[in-house]
Amino acid sequence: MSDVNDLIGKLLEEDSNVYAVAVVDQNGNLISQTENWDISNDLNQINELIRIKLELGQKGMTSIQIQGVKYMVVENTEERKIATNVQGQGHLILCPIPVGGNGGLITYINPAVGPRDALLTVQNYAQKFSGFI
Repeated sequence: MSDVNDLIGKLLEEDSNVYAVAVVDQNGNLISQTENWDISNDLNQINELIRIKLELGQKGMTSIQIQGVKYMVVENTEERKIATNVQGQGHLILCPIPVGGNGGLITYINPAVGPRDALLTVQNYAQKFSGFI
């Protein structure tokens, strides 16, 4: 667990646009989250979004609500799920761990930037979490 928390700390240090982080294991259990974010009541939706494997032409989930804030899902691939709040309240990047797996790295991204500003860093860290999930 301390390794997971260490990685979360490194992610927050490396990318200042990542404001909050949570990690879910392969069984959908919340194993860690930053103190400034509580996604525990939203785990069912998060797990559903992480686990959905879309076939060509399928739309999947169109929105997700975290802590009462609704985000529109704008990208849903095996490597990442990106959602944005249309009122400018921020963005979510969810990366399945491992790629295509059932665990996940869930991040809340600075509302003042686009989610792609943090995407590569978040995806790189999702790969690092593979050894702990």
